[in-house]
Amino acid sequence: MDIHQLLTQYAQGERLFSKVNLCEAHLSGTNFSRAVFRDATLQEINLSSAYLRRTDFRGADLKGADLRGAYLKGADLRGTDLRWADMAGTDISNALYNSQTQFPLGFDPNGRNAYAIAPNADLSLAYLYKADLRWTKLTHANLAQAYLYRADLRSADLRGSDLSEADLRAALCDADTCFDEEFDTNSAGVYWIRPQSSLVDATLSGARLSGVDLSGANLSGADLTRADLSRANLENTNLSGANLTGANLLGANLLGAKITDTEFAEADLRGAIAPDGSPATPNLASDRV
Repeated sequence: MDIHQLLTQYAQGERLFSKVNLCEAHLSGTNFSRAVFRDATLQEINLSSAYLRRTDFRGADLKGADLRGAYLKGADLRGTDLRWADMAGTDISNALYNSQTQFPLGFDPNGRNAYAIAPNADLSLAYLYKADLRWTKLTHANLAQAYLYRADLRSADLRGSDLSEADLRAALCDADTCFDEEFDTNSAGVYWIRPQSSLVDATLSGARLSGVDLSGANLSGADLTRADLSRANLENTNLSGANLTGANLLGANLLGAKITDTEFAEADLRGAIAPDGSPATPNLASDRV
């Protein structure tokens, strides 16, 4: 992929650029907010003064990159190789990093208000809105008063962590999410992503729910705009009044689902199974069960 293709695709709404090779590319001052460059080869790239808020660089190779004055607030730098990068004036506040992240010699991420995602980490008062914390081990971490609204905690291990006054509303949890036994998840307002779950009026816009099993769940009135529900099992799920505008339902199973007053405008229904067992069509919204 060349620079022109990258800029054009980003302008058209594309955000997934995993494993691209942009070595020595000159992209100073560009905006790639919320783009995904996971495992990308970006050695000696020029991203000085670039706007990279909440950009995902997990596993990317940024050795020797020019990041002077770049804005990486909330970026995901877990497993990122930043050795020999020029990070003078780089804003990495609220960015995530872990033990696999390699910073330039002498660079102090804690002094730049970045967050270490690791057991025993001090994340008190951390701003972790919609953070992807799936499969992370945060045992005995200090998460007191942390803002974890809509964070993805599926398969995360939070046993022994201090969650006093933490905001866990609408955080995604599943059967493999581990809390201390005495932690009251109902009072915390987490969303359980599992069969038969009650998610009435849930806020799940843009949620990454590919392949999940929500069979028999109650999602009536839920906001699922632009959610990724590709290959999801929604058999006998109550979607009455739910908003799935622009949702990705590629290959989803909607057999027996209730879709009264459900909005499917611009949803991708290719390969999906309709409530009556037939192939789903763009006119699914007119089918009522």
